[in-house]
Amino acid sequence: MLLLAIVLVKANRNPHALLVLVPLLIVNLLWSIFKKAVGFPSAQVEMFNMLFYSLTVGIAILWLLAHKLGNRSRFVTFLLALTIMAVVGLAGAISYAGLELSQQTVSVLLLLAILVFAMLLGFVLTGWWCRKHYSGLRFMLYLALWTVSAALVGMLVVYSIVFSVQRFFVPISTVLLIVPVVGAAYGVFLYAVVLPYMILALRSSFFRKRFYACLRLKSMPIGPVPQTSPPQQT
Repeated sequence: MLLLAIVLVKANRNPHALLVLVPLLIVNLLWSIFKKAVGFPSAQVEMFNMLFYSLTVGIAILWLLAHKLGNRSRFVTFLLALTIMAVVGLAGAISYAGLELSQQTVSVLLLLAILVFAMLLGFVLTGWWCRKHYSGLRFMLYLALWTVSAALVGMLVVYSIVFSVQRFFVPISTVLLIVPVVGAAYGVFLYAVVLPYMILALRSSFFRKRFYACLRLKSMPIGPVPQTSPPQQT
């Protein structure tokens, strides 16, 4: 799917489009180190691999298709981005688990949906907060705040509903204590994954224009500020 996004989209037949592979390689390297350090059981490794690769490849495809998503209403852009991430997530689930979706696969897809929604909502809220006053540092700080907050709230709401529907006899105090901590941890994980892609979006003029097209921050420069020469004395 990543290859198709590069080859079939005319605007991506550009050497600069291959820069999206840099953050993808960075997060994959860090993920390999993290897995070895934590020592996940083999069953959990497959589950988290499906989650991680679906998320990271989905973000890369979003970056490659951002010029198609941008210059629309923010709601339409949000829905299109959500659709792309959903398609990538389903493709990842099928590639790992086949067409038979087990309970474990459904759980991973549910967690992926929470993280994707939190990420996109984090961008929306950060864009709104920085609509008048923008700087790269300000944007990244607010993105961290809203991403972690959205993941925390999303995890709390979704798993509270799941516990109620499935009739798990878990004390509400346990849900209110453990789930927010887990949600915040996943929010930090999500921000760490997004960070290398954001550095690319802020540093590369090729992707910065696409980023601007999606968020349309009036105070955000889409290119280098031209240097004006002093007036000539006559």
